[in-house]
Amino acid sequence: MPTPLQNLSSIFNNRVFRIPDYQRGYAWGQPQLDDFWEDLNLIGGQLNHYTGQLTLERVPDSSWKTWDEDTWLIEGKSFTPFYVVDGQQRLTTAIILIKCLLERLPEEAASHSRTSVSTGRSSSFRSGR
Repeated sequence: MPTPLQNLSSIFNNRVFRIPDYQRGYAWGQPQLDDFWEDLNLIGGQLNHYTGQLTLERVPDSSWKTWDEDTWLIEGKSFTPFYVVDGQQRLTTAIILIKCLLERLPEEAASHSRTSVSTGRSSSFRSGR
């Protein structure tokens, strides 16, 4: 049965991910990172772009109940736990990129705000600054 394409928002919504012990550690080097970045650049103005397959397996209750640090999300917030069976390298890279972007946003917004105040003008925020 074919699985429908999903965007990042729907993939991350109310889910907890774990990479099973049998999976290899993060191993992407510069060639894979360059390919990933090129893939992102190909998106352009398109709304959808296939970036690879992500295979998830629901974690049995008997397993996730041993995860002391995540049970509050699963029991208290109704998150669903999944093992990342395939696609963990790409998923990990995407998460690292998103984290870096989120850390950078406050810096960019603060810098933009200071510039606008010092020049007495307002301008829209543009990427690349």
